Amino acid sequence: MTLVRAIESARAQDMRERRDQEAPTVRRLLPHMAAIVERLHFHRAAVDGVFFAKRDAKRRASTATAGEAGLADYPLGFCGAIRDQVVERLIADPQFRELIGPDVVLKKVFILLKGVYFQNALQLGNLYVDVANDTVSLDKPKIEWLRIAEVDYENADSWAAVAAVGRKYYEVELYPNFLFPLAFPSAPYFAIRASGRIDLFQAQNVIFLKDLGDGFKRAHALLDDSEFCARPLPEPYRRLVEEACGANLHAAFPLEYAPTDAEGIRTQVLPQFAALAKQGDATALATVEHYTRLMQEATLRLARMNLRPPSDDAAAAV
Repeated sequence: MTLVRAIESARAQDMRERRDQEAPTVRRLLPHMAAIVERLHFHRAAVDGVFFAKRDAKRRASTATAGEAGLADYPLGFCGAIRDQVVERLIADPQFRELIGPDVVLKKVFILLKGVYFQNALQLGNLYVDVANDTVSLDKPKIEWLRIAEVDYENADSWAAVAAVGRKYYEVELYPNFLFPLAFPSAPYFAIRASGRIDLFQAQNVIFLKDLGDGFKRAHALLDDSEFCARPLPEPYRRLVEEACGANLHAAFPLEYAPTDAEGIRTQVLPQFAALAKQGDATALATVEHYTRLMQEATLRLARMNLRPPSDDAAAAV
């Protein structure tokens, strides 16, 4: 794996119809969808079995929060994990591979669905396939498929679009993350939830990698949004974060607390990431992989801190 390949893999998670996939979709897939869906159900059932075994052994692994679903709630919140494990099984399944043929594209996609959902799904030829359709609502069927042309979606290609879905999907208020500058390219928002808790709003590593390959045009667009930049984190929450993380003790929190502003992000942080390309591909990839792991850890760590101001302060602030 190289950094270039990692960036290409992130870009490949966009979903779009392909002219070269139309003939195999019509010839190979559509006439055999009953058998294909049967194999999808077979592998989904196997994945369910794995998670149910973990659930029964561990009971509840954690409190269900965004990005940290509890096994007791499975499959709710496990969209990405289910998709990834089903894909591994499909790739290794000769019966499925024979059904779709050698010329049909099978890949993971990450899209914004109906302007409301973050969706981890599959593209199979020119078909959209969701093997975790019941992970938001249990009354939905486990498997759903459609022609891509029939799907109401957009690719996750701007921070503004991601924020718009996040506000609806998680029912959060979003504010600029100017307290942990290093996190900004991957997590430019703080989220304040209806419960009053403050989080980093998801480390979006797919967008980060695409942006790294595009000169951080998405991050710059966000910083050029004067309305966004003029929306400071409410003071009760800023104090909470400073009290919890301001001492910059790595054992307490893995990111440096170093308050800045949009200009600081633009002139000091983003150039550091843009310079990765000059390090040589192997060194740059190792740095990026370390960063994405760090961001996942920091996102979960802040959620587990469960930082909430007194209820009166929280109500007045948001």
